[in-house]
Amino acid sequence: MSNKIEAPQTAGPQRLLLLLLASLLAVAVGASKPAATSRASTERTAFFELCSQGSEWVRFGDYCYWWSGNRSEYWEPAERRCVDQFDGHLASVTSMFEDSFIAKLTYCRSTWLGYYAVNLDLLDQPSNYRWTDRSIMTNFVPPHNFSRIPDIHYPLISAENLQWINRVYHDRHPYVCKVKTPERNRTCDCPNGWQQLNGYCYTMPRFEATYIEADFYCRGRNAFVASLHSNQELRAMSLLDIESRGCPFDTWIGLLKLNPCRVDFSTGKKICYRWSDRSSDYQDFPAWQTGSPSDDQVTNCVLLQDEEIKTVPCHTRARFVCKKKVVQPVMARRQCPAS
Repeated sequence: MSNKIEAPQTAGPQRLLLLLLASLLAVAVGASKPAATSRASTERTAFFELCSQGSEWVRFGDYCYWWSGNRSEYWEPAERRCVDQFDGHLASVTSMFEDSFIAKLTYCRSTWLGYYAVNLDLLDQPSNYRWTDRSIMTNFVPPHNFSRIPDIHYPLISAENLQWINRVYHDRHPYVCKVKTPERNRTCDCPNGWQQLNGYCYTMPRFEATYIEADFYCRGRNAFVASLHSNQELRAMSLLDIESRGCPFDTWIGLLKLNPCRVDFSTGKKICYRWSDRSSDYQDFPAWQTGSPSDDQVTNCVLLQDEEIKTVPCHTRARFVCKKKVVQPVMARRQCPAS
């Protein structure tokens, strides 16, 4: 006798309705059950307030990182500054997630790493390269195309667009310093899956949506599509999803066009954009890309692209970030579990 249980046959429309209801129930149950915080998940997450070096630093795993941004330098002086000023080194990369973190931290721009060739005659040999901090890569194959090395004068490595590229000594590039950092207690004032920064919680769902869909999703979680008021917030937007491989995503922000514009009578300034969370009118931050904002009547929504913003039609599909205030009283704060 067979132990196989046959599912009852359901008519087409009725079966579709049952499947839809089951899917909605699964989503609801999943949303109500908090996910456990594991050591692996923290090693794939950037933290914004856990580095003693200052607000420009970001923690990832057991290290804090600082990117020089628009400040370029030769490789050797860059390494020396990381050592002398921060007691660290130019960044080493020993995992796929750390490589993704560096790419998002630097907006995939050409950036010095602490990787160099020992022997100029063996630039095409992977075993010929070392890290300045003496890190060792074990289970990570770097995105390094050895067949593209032009000659022996290219012994230094930069990262750009998720590729490692050999460079010459007299090239100047931005750079990333990496410093080993003791474990610091952090408070869990935000729900699981949200990151805390300056009294707010942020999350980047892993799907694309139109602006209206993004707004609906965020409001359903007592949040708004994110407003941006500081360089810390701006940098955080690119680091909320380290696990998704690639350069930073074009991301919806909660800046909406006013139709028609209005005049601020206290300053006489024309106001055409306002944050959807009503935190303020647009105050010239972040900066517009060349060609934006649009002056037509249909391009009313705004995307963040790297460090600048641009106007696009609201039905465009893109990633987005939700933002809400920390509401847990200070006295009720709890420390995050180690695992």
